[in-house]
Amino acid sequence: MVTAEVIIIQAPSPPLITLTLFFAAAIAEIGGGYLVWLWLREKKTIALGALGGIILFVYGIIPTLQPAEFGRVYAAYGGIFIVSTIIWGRIVDKKKPDRYEIIGSIVAVTGTLVIFYAPR
Repeated sequence: MVTAEVIIIQAPSPPLITLTLFFAAAIAEIGGGYLVWLWLREKKTIALGALGGIILFVYGIIPTLQPAEFGRVYAAYGGIFIVSTIIWGRIVDKKKPDRYEIIGSIVAVTGTLVIFYAPR
């Protein structure tokens, strides 16, 4: 007798989707801003600045995909942005975060979780 197994693929949970969108926005904002920084502060080519501007435009679109109001999305995004910039600094600028940056980012992410995921 032949049996068939049914594999059910569940859609990602809303927190996974929202966190993915938050981190995608952070990468776009930090990356685009960094390219503009390189152009203006490090005297790199205008092409980097233009690319940074395009990426920053995309960053402006990503938060609109979140399932919440503007104020809540941007308030919650702040914590993710803080953590992302510390990670960026560690990888790109080779700057190890100090204990206060780590403590502050934990506080900010805790606030993000409360703002965005607390039951209403």
